[in-house]
Amino acid sequence: MFLCCKRQLHIYPDETSQHQDKSQLTRLFYDPNSVSSFNGYRIVHTHFDLNVEFASNILDGYVQLDVKPLNNKLYDCSSTIVSKTKEIPNNHENQFVLDSRHLNIKKVFLKSDDTEKLLSFQIDKEHEALIIEMNGISKNAIISIIIHYSTSNTKCTALQWLTKEQTADRQYPYMFSQCQAIHARSLYPCQDTPGVKSTFTAKITCPKPLTALMSGLQMKHDKNTNTFYFEQKQAIPSYLIAIAVGQLASYDLSHRIRVWTEPSLIKQCQYEFEDAEQFLTAAEQLLGKYQWERYDFLVLPPSFPYGGMENPCMNFLTPTLLAGDRSLISTIVHEMTHSWTGNLVTNENWEHFWLNEGFTSFIEAKILGNLDKTNGKEVRRFHAAQQWQELKTTVDTWGPTHPYTCLVYRLNNIDPDDAYSAVQYYKGAALLWHLEQNIVGSESDFDRFLRSYIIKFGQKILNTDDFIQYFESYFPKAPSVDWQSWLYTPGMPPVTHNFSTQLEEECHRLAIQQLPITKEQMSMLDAKQVAYLLNLLLNQQSKITYDYIKQLDINCDLSKYSNCEIRYRWYQLCIRVKYEKYLDNIFKFLEMIGRMKFVKPLYIEFKSSWPEMMPRVQTFFNEHKKYMNPITVKQIEIRLNSQN
Repeated sequence: MFLCCKRQLHIYPDETSQHQDKSQLTRLFYDPNSVSSFNGYRIVHTHFDLNVEFASNILDGYVQLDVKPLNNKLYDCSSTIVSKTKEIPNNHENQFVLDSRHLNIKKVFLKSDDTEKLLSFQIDKEHEALIIEMNGISKNAIISIIIHYSTSNTKCTALQWLTKEQTADRQYPYMFSQCQAIHARSLYPCQDTPGVKSTFTAKITCPKPLTALMSGLQMKHDKNTNTFYFEQKQAIPSYLIAIAVGQLASYDLSHRIRVWTEPSLIKQCQYEFEDAEQFLTAAEQLLGKYQWERYDFLVLPPSFPYGGMENPCMNFLTPTLLAGDRSLISTIVHEMTHSWTGNLVTNENWEHFWLNEGFTSFIEAKILGNLDKTNGKEVRRFHAAQQWQELKTTVDTWGPTHPYTCLVYRLNNIDPDDAYSAVQYYKGAALLWHLEQNIVGSESDFDRFLRSYIIKFGQKILNTDDFIQYFESYFPKAPSVDWQSWLYTPGMPPVTHNFSTQLEEECHRLAIQQLPITKEQMSMLDAKQVAYLLNLLLNQQSKITYDYIKQLDINCDLSKYSNCEIRYRWYQLCIRVKYEKYLDNIFKFLEMIGRMKFVKPLYIEFKSSWPEMMPRVQTFFNEHKKYMNPITVKQIEIRLNSQN
């Protein structure tokens, strides 16, 4: 079968380095989550021509893939390919294989000049891969393949279709995508791996008066047909392809930043994100010039499963950031930072996802500190302390020996979504903190390293070995690092960091005091400190009792907070001690909010701490999952159905 087909290549590293800069070579790599032939053919440009059909909840049209055959060249071979015989996976000889999932493939053409030749194809039943026969097709130039298809109206995990009743303004339906990690294959046939980057153009037609947005620059809008034209000049992986269609309004926050959302939310967004240009400027000062021309973002309906998604030129954000006090700006700083770490410098497969999220989380804290001109070091350390507490919570949830608590882990026959957690974010950030503070010992020297790293690997892919090699070459006299313990050992990091600051110590004193916290004490904390305090309480299993939570409620009335970072932690504490007063509020929260960071812990807490409530929880979930994002549904089903 084609999935076992490999090709033996003769790769001569010494000879390569003599004749050509390795960084300019096409990289051959390994990805356990893709069966596509990315080491035989490499997509270099993608063009979409699609109609958005709300009547049937599908995208219908075609995609053109411009493909470069990888033959008769020298290659840079990734260390993730471990075969001693230099057998290259994902080659498949004369078959062009694409990842696909539940797509209706209608016909496939080879485009040559002005002619189109029909090509034979088949669908591999086990993996749903699209296999296109390439016998007799020259491999000496770029090949253009046109695939006519439509998405599934029930099984496309990349798209969520909302009725008008599910939107804020309740006037028109809405659709948006979420392709990370491996959902792009249900949106279009592709090489669905972060290791393949392609430019794209698109022609999207949707019903009037709706607006289409994509992760590229809008080049034109034909008002007669309501067709939108887009272009992304920078090569990006498939997981960064994004589309949204709905009744949308916009507001320019600066000459290069525009916020989009439903009309009724635009004033809230204008206030909440007013300082976005300041954030982007601070990121540039640390990381170098912003490479994507525009930084626009779309605030989506509540069912969006993440805090944000770093789609280039059009970040997607959750409406749970609209706290009314600008207390949750760290998420937009995080998504901005991905414009460098993740979008420019990209992990070659999902086993090395920490190179994306760990770097971004570490830099996010730096930028937040740099933005505060009076107390920057304290702000940065407190943000890092918040990350550390979230890491402890996550490790406790998985268990300290679970392989998913390693920074680098194997994903053979495992969906990356199933391994996704705060570990990749905050254990990765903790490693970089260790390198900066304990190994290099100079923040300014490490800042210069970060910028050099982005220049070195910008618009490229890399793995953990590449990072280690570059770090050790940049700091040749630095003390040795226990990479094995940091990267491949489960549990909390081998080094415990002290992030003690006045902000953190105020919360810690309240968390360990014997008597419940008073109203006066709580009023002295800002929203970030309240969320951090609740995290500390969640991580103190023995102290949290029904009487303690009841008195805390009487004293402080935590239900008054609209900030979702506070609410979900407070609700988790209530579930843990079976405090029934807020049970209806909790179910209302689960009904209204779709962000996985908030809803997953509540379902998990119900299962572990309040088993008597599980029949009601299961009934509630079954009734409401049709309104939830398919990614969220799958992850909650896994938790509810597990034996642990």
